[in-house]
Amino acid sequence: MEAVLNKRKIRTQRIIDDISLSKRSRFETTKNILGLEDIEYWQAMAERLDNSVLPNDITMQEIVDEVNAVRKERYEKQNRI
Repeated sequence: MEAVLNKRKIRTQRIIDDISLSKRSRFETTKNILGLEDIEYWQAMAERLDNSVLPNDITMQEIVDEVNAVRKERYEKQNRI
């Protein structure tokens, strides 16, 4: 039983390592294609975009209620004869 668990841990760790390596190699490939300056530019633009997002002060329930009210109004308008 212990051998099976060790084998499973080794396999799991190998999968995690492969995924990590895959992420790093994708970044390296992108960096090589675009060049280091382009990567830094796009990272700066992504940070700028993240910083420009305003916090949301409306709840999901308020959005759902508003959508349902509009749908109900539209349905009633379409079914008037």
